[in-house]
Amino acid sequence: MALHGKKGFSASQTKRTSRRMNGSMIGSHVERPSVKRGRHSAERGDAGTNRVDFSDSHRSRRATRGYVDQIDPGATSGESDADFARRSSRRGYAEQIQSTARKKRVATGAMVAIVVAAIAVAAGIGAFFAFSDARLSLGDSNAREALVAPAEGEAYFALCTAQLGSSGEQDEAYMAVRIDEAARTLTFVTVPSQISVEMSDGERHTLAEAASVGGDAELIRQVSQLLGVDIAHFASTDAAGIRRLVDLVGGVPVNLAVEVDDPRAGTNVLAAGEQTLDGSQALTLLRATNFTDGLTTQATNRAMFTVNLAGRATSGEGLSFPSVVSDAAPSVSTDWTSGQIIALGDALRPLSDAVVYAGVVPGHLTEDENGSVYRVDDDELASMMDAVRAGNAPQNAEGSIANVNRALITVDVRNGAQVTGAAKRMGELLESAGYQVKYVGNTDDNTTYPETLVIYKDAAYEVAAKAIVSDLAAGRVVNGGDFYTFDTDVLVIIGKDWIPAGS
Repeated sequence: MALHGKKGFSASQTKRTSRRMNGSMIGSHVERPSVKRGRHSAERGDAGTNRVDFSDSHRSRRATRGYVDQIDPGATSGESDADFARRSSRRGYAEQIQSTARKKRVATGAMVAIVVAAIAVAAGIGAFFAFSDARLSLGDSNAREALVAPAEGEAYFALCTAQLGSSGEQDEAYMAVRIDEAARTLTFVTVPSQISVEMSDGERHTLAEAASVGGDAELIRQVSQLLGVDIAHFASTDAAGIRRLVDLVGGVPVNLAVEVDDPRAGTNVLAAGEQTLDGSQALTLLRATNFTDGLTTQATNRAMFTVNLAGRATSGEGLSFPSVVSDAAPSVSTDWTSGQIIALGDALRPLSDAVVYAGVVPGHLTEDENGSVYRVDDDELASMMDAVRAGNAPQNAEGSIANVNRALITVDVRNGAQVTGAAKRMGELLESAGYQVKYVGNTDDNTTYPETLVIYKDAAYEVAAKAIVSDLAAGRVVNGGDFYTFDTDVLVIIGKDWIPAGS
């Protein structure tokens, strides 16, 4: 059998193959129509022919015969400008969407981080306030039972108490404070603990005994009734707490009008003028009572100390106010939360610019079968509280006559009424009111006085003379000048207008 070799392509087969390839190629190797389609289509003068587009004739001839060994990298899509713009726009829009999505993811991540940080800070602040509030709490006190919430934006009263005694000694200090945040005004009214009132058990007790009768709520109700105001907040501390508070703020500056030298208050002697008190000196100041005008100076000193202590705490010097509140919390028992105290401090800051008034419940100390009792002058108290509620100074028409420390006032009593025993009876009456009666006798000018005269020479004792007139419910205050001679602070000449009890 004869073997035949493989035949090659004939000329006609080569042409057919070339035409098929030309009809199936892409890019610059396809047949180019003569219609102009834009800058992305071929713009050759011979467009529409069957030849392919190469840079040299040799390659073109080879491609025509069916051999293609290169694709033009500058191949065009054959689309119109509008189609190209739409396609490009779609691609740009998709990229924009992807970019926006990335930005949103970044922004969302940042927001989550901020929220997480805020929650962490809030949790920390919440824990701080919760910790402080727990230490500030009233504990087992029933004070809340008697507290009355103030009207929004109105001035309100707080009752502040301190046990100033040491080693079991009873020495209570009570101050009702009117707080007007809007007007930045503080009014301190000292309430003597020896005031006797009828309590919930139907018996009369001094205010110092109120806690033993009905707890702090009993004390709050009695002070509220006495002053004719609602009490919104309550705070209490003791001698040890005051020492810690003073040391915490680095001492309390004061400017004393008179020297403080009261052996019953402590061993410290505080000179008049500016100074900074430590804890021990502060207690001496708060306890001292032996002033010429009695409780008036004590009330002023206590108010000044309290305001300056708060001023140091809120000044920002050293510890921040929130830190002071937190550190001071164990020394104070109160219904106030730490947040409320901080807000109050911010509202009144700087306290050096706040208006501060101080006064004391009008009355005087006297002795009865139960010991020392503070007798309140109801009319003067009503007048004073009218002024306090109106936001004015706690003064009344009589000035501060009822606040005289009668134990420091010496009196000479002379009978000018020619009524036997009148001087002795008046002397006993004044002694029971607390005055030091040094002399009792008759006048030596053989004159019958139609009215009782209460005479002073030193202007410092004018208020004491007015207090005697108030206690006697008789007499006229006279500036004796050089017309009368006596060695005591006040001279009383009994006139016929004074009739002793029992006569």
